[in-house]
Amino acid sequence: MPITATCPSCGAPVRFQSAASELAVCGYCRSTLARDGDTLKNLGRMAELLPDQSPLQIGSQGRWRGVGFAVVGRLQLRYEAGFWNEWHILLDDGRSAWLSEASGQWTATLPAATPAELPSFESLAPGQRITIGQRSFEVTDKQEAVCLSGEGELPFVVGAGYIAPVVDLRNERLFASLDYSDTPPRAYVGEALDPATLSLSNLRDRAREALVAAPATKAQQLACPACGSPWSLHDTQILAMACPACGTLADIDGAVARVRDAARRGSVIQPPIPLGSRGKLAALGDKSWDIIGFMRRAVGDSPGDTWDEYLLNDGEGNFAWLVSERDHWNLVRQENRQPVQVSAGDRPAYTLGSDRYTHFASYEAKVVAVLGEFTWKVRVDERCDCVDFIAPPRILSSETTRSERTWSAGQYLPHAELKAAFGIKQLREPRGVNACQPNPHSARRLPLTLALVVFAVLALVLHGYFDRGPAQPLFNTHMDLTAGQESVLTSEPFTLASDQKRIELENVVPVSNSWADTDVELVNAQTGESYAASNEIGYYFGTDSDGSWSEGSQSAKATFLDVPAGQYLLTVRSELAPEAQGLMTQKIALRTAPPPFSNLVICLIVLAIYPVWIWLRANSFETARWAESDHPRTSSSEDDD
Repeated sequence: MPITATCPSCGAPVRFQSAASELAVCGYCRSTLARDGDTLKNLGRMAELLPDQSPLQIGSQGRWRGVGFAVVGRLQLRYEAGFWNEWHILLDDGRSAWLSEASGQWTATLPAATPAELPSFESLAPGQRITIGQRSFEVTDKQEAVCLSGEGELPFVVGAGYIAPVVDLRNERLFASLDYSDTPPRAYVGEALDPATLSLSNLRDRAREALVAAPATKAQQLACPACGSPWSLHDTQILAMACPACGTLADIDGAVARVRDAARRGSVIQPPIPLGSRGKLAALGDKSWDIIGFMRRAVGDSPGDTWDEYLLNDGEGNFAWLVSERDHWNLVRQENRQPVQVSAGDRPAYTLGSDRYTHFASYEAKVVAVLGEFTWKVRVDERCDCVDFIAPPRILSSETTRSERTWSAGQYLPHAELKAAFGIKQLREPRGVNACQPNPHSARRLPLTLALVVFAVLALVLHGYFDRGPAQPLFNTHMDLTAGQESVLTSEPFTLASDQKRIELENVVPVSNSWADTDVELVNAQTGESYAASNEIGYYFGTDSDGSWSEGSQSAKATFLDVPAGQYLLTVRSELAPEAQGLMTQKIALRTAPPPFSNLVICLIVLAIYPVWIWLRANSFETARWAESDHPRTSSSEDDD
């Protein structure tokens, strides 16, 4: 139950919401008060809190995992790249927990049993795995933090200057933290979460604070320590500034700017999109975002292999990045979820949500130029190890330093959308293929393939319909041929009972090293309409130095199309070569003929031309994409990842 005591410094009441709390900061005089039985011991005055844009305050309420809670205390801690808030919350069931808030990333944790054997703080590194409570975690962050300030009540004694070596760990579902400031270290296990799921209430009134304490919520005014140019910082989380006027890189410490890297000749660059540009992107909601920082990075020491990154801020403590590589654009945000590795080897893959990301490239990134504001103490020549995984139009990237491994997720941003969002009239056209650029031809491949299958089946059905059974004989006859003479045959009338799409005429003459010419005429006895065809039959054979040989044929065929029903006569005129030996009998057969199979083949080829062309273009696009990766495609049969 709550306990109320009196501040020994100013006499104000100090209320402890939890009997387990060991320290409180007086809300009136900011004395740090440790509980000593029923009395309070004054440990000195707590430093003032740094202004921030957290929505929380002492007394804020919410629900986590179905249990209500109230915010009863806070620690502000600083590490190498910035500072963060640790909010002490008291759950309705009597347990105490921590709600951590750092650069828009939120986690909630409960005290957990410390593993019996833990590596030393010094031996840990990002990527290392540790087991806590039979669950495996990966080290993602290792920092030696310093307590800057605090307020409210806390579960242990701490003060300004308190050193806290801390390690953050994650797996696919959970978040954990190890605090090495005690022996043995304290362990906490919980989860990364979206603050929207906490049903928060009794939050800070930022509109009122803007009237009372504008510097805490509006852009802070500073001057460049080198050239005196005025700076207007957009957020209290800004920890570094590269002067747009002279290029000096300074660290921001509260209201003080200290030179880290003096201006160098040519250090001021002009970003393609000017700092201060404001725009709205559909993927970021309805809020307007300002471009406040610009950074150019290179792959290792390759000066020609560079890309640009723009830091965006919404004025409410949230940040995002616009990444430009060869004038392609991606919208990227730091990811609070831990991706799950699903395959290893030289081409590992991760899943995040429902998306599977395939390894694209691993490389060292180096900062070569900076301009504007940053949320960490950036420096030129700063390096980290980067790994990119893609699931177009999305990209997943990790960046690893000696103390931290962070994940960010992004998506391809169409050129026209970026221009419209920021009112850019001229922007260079993209070059080449971007790692996560959507394949413009892939979306058409499936419907075209399905259409090809449907029409191919229809063509097969139609061909089968017109090709019903074997050819039917209509008329057969024969006549004798004499060498060197022309022979003529006119048949008796015969009847075609139905219209015929195709009639095939076959002549067979058993010539041997000779030839025979035949002219055929099919005449409608009622209308006089005729159908004519000529054949030359020749067959030769022999032997030479290469062996036996032969050429030609002893038969020939002709086709009559669209022959209507009726009475017909067949006239045949044939001439046998003078060198032919003796009499020869010519056989003549007239029969129905189904559509040739070649028609079906030609139809299928025509149907396939456009789908195959689209497939080839899509394949060429993927080949160009992967040519820029660690896994260039070596054949067109490789999968389009």
